[in-house]
Amino acid sequence: MKNAHFLGLTLLAVAMSWGGIAWGQRTRFPAQVPEAEIIPPPQLTNVTPGTVTGPGTVTGAVPAYPGTVQTPPPSWDPYAPPGAAQPPTLLPQDYYPPVPSMPSTTGRLWRLIDEIRLDYHYLAPRGSKSFGTNDLELSTRVAIPFLYNQETPLLVTPGFAFHWWEGPTGPDMPPGLLEYLPPRVYDSYLQAAWNPQITSQLGGELAFRVGVYSDFDKVTSESLRYTGHGLLVLSLSPSFRVKGGIVYYDRIRIKMLPAAGIVWTPNPDLEFDIFFPSPKISRRLTNYGNTAWWLYVRGEYGGGSWIVTPDKMPGPLGNVFDQVDYNDLRCSLGLEFDRMDRIGGLIEVGTAFDRELIVRSTGDKYSPSTTIFLRAGLVR
Repeated sequence: MKNAHFLGLTLLAVAMSWGGIAWGQRTRFPAQVPEAEIIPPPQLTNVTPGTVTGPGTVTGAVPAYPGTVQTPPPSWDPYAPPGAAQPPTLLPQDYYPPVPSMPSTTGRLWRLIDEIRLDYHYLAPRGSKSFGTNDLELSTRVAIPFLYNQETPLLVTPGFAFHWWEGPTGPDMPPGLLEYLPPRVYDSYLQAAWNPQITSQLGGELAFRVGVYSDFDKVTSESLRYTGHGLLVLSLSPSFRVKGGIVYYDRIRIKMLPAAGIVWTPNPDLEFDIFFPSPKISRRLTNYGNTAWWLYVRGEYGGGSWIVTPDKMPGPLGNVFDQVDYNDLRCSLGLEFDRMDRIGGLIEVGTAFDRELIVRSTGDKYSPSTTIFLRAGLVR
């Protein structure tokens, strides 16, 4: 019986070793990538035979596009469970533009301080009736969202300008005119502009400016002047617009002018802004690096109006001050550049003709000789 019992235990142990659980070494396999995340490798063309010299390194193969063959970063675990946290990209040095928060439109993206501009004008004192000016103007434009529309913000522009006068000199000058012309005058203004787009075809261009235009010897309510414009814009096509309205100058001779014209852009390199009283035709030149260059021809109704204090005789406006206008017509040829980092500028040369100086109290007029002028500007 003891032998039978021992034999039974032996047979039971053998049976368990064949039919029971088999214990062995664990084997790990890479986590399966979902089919939606599998990205086929790019196709290479013009590849010469090469050899593999190490993990992720290929020598002798030259792809037809610029780039390098990348290997996964050391922290990437191919055996991690699917969905485990991984680095955000296998190519961290690649740049992916962020998705804009607002819908994609053809309009520009505005900044709060949208523009800082510096302009300089020089009119040469030449001819038998010379009168020259040096004008320096600094302005800053701020874009404020208006009526919950970021594409057509309210543009607020404070600015300040210096005008240094040289002359006038020459024959036929009205007596006492020099007493009415100080050596320099100033502009200090604040402008608000808004370009509403009512429908895809109908829009507008509105601007209002209030400022002190004076020699700052004595500033009163008469020193305040109001200027601006109001235009209706009709878009007949994406490349053709019609504009019309008025421009208000608030000068002695001209208070306001009708304004009308067309803006035609037959292609991205050419623009016809045939608009009275400031027409302009622009042609894009060859780009150099990240800078676009434009050649343009333009016309302009120039000048201004100021309240001045006569040196030797009082004027009738309160017996203290008087008003003086300077007006001219300008035609110029210019070169303008615009960089991708939003730094731009211009330089132009032209001629100023049909010039005149007008004194409000006496009605005296003086016509300086036609002259040339130079303009330069920087924008940031």
